[in-house]
Amino acid sequence: MSDIEAVVVSDLHLGYEEEMNLHGLFLPRIQRDHITSVMDRIIERYNPQRIIINGDFKQEFSKNLPSEWTDVLYFIDRYDDRDLIFIRGNHDNYLATILSKKNIGMMDFYEDDRYFIYHGDRNMGIKKITILGHEHPSLVLRDRVGGVYKLPAFAFNFRRNVIITPSMSFFSSGTDLSQSLLSEEHFTPALKGMKPSCFRIFAITDEFGLVDFGYLDDLHSSGEQQIRDR
Repeated sequence: MSDIEAVVVSDLHLGYEEEMNLHGLFLPRIQRDHITSVMDRIIERYNPQRIIINGDFKQEFSKNLPSEWTDVLYFIDRYDDRDLIFIRGNHDNYLATILSKKNIGMMDFYEDDRYFIYHGDRNMGIKKITILGHEHPSLVLRDRVGGVYKLPAFAFNFRRNVIITPSMSFFSSGTDLSQSLLSEEHFTPALKGMKPSCFRIFAITDEFGLVDFGYLDDLHSSGEQQIRDR
């Protein structure tokens, strides 16, 4: 958002590996490096003065895990030359304790003359240009031989001025938009009742950057052939 020299990211889920380890699923600790690599590229390209973290900065609901302390403080120190704004997500129950060590507070939402930004786990309405996280939107593509590719994606509703941002997490790349939005089984209460025909999907690819896949119901109804053609 060049007009306010800011970027919005959401659903980083730092500490994911340790929480999974507690449940017997042992994952390599790559989440923090993945996220900071993406964040570094964003800063190099756009040089934002403000970074708005729109919820689910950490993973564990019920407490602060040791790796969450380490990773959260590492992120803050790495980007301490920027104005960091933290918006509460449903995973951030105890994040305030860690942030307090750096004298940083947490907000329920961010709002200015043009933008209204909140995580999306609670229904705070839609107004101005509303930016939500929480859904972890992605686009799942299948090829002729059964290969499956999951691409993080932005979902835009231009009629209602709603933007849903993708998850930055390596391990939580997201919910298939062709299933969640078409069935209207949204995670986000404020999206209930919105027609799939209003959502335009822009998937993130390593090779081509953002790819416009058009409106969601057209993409779904055209089937796999259209996906292959694109």
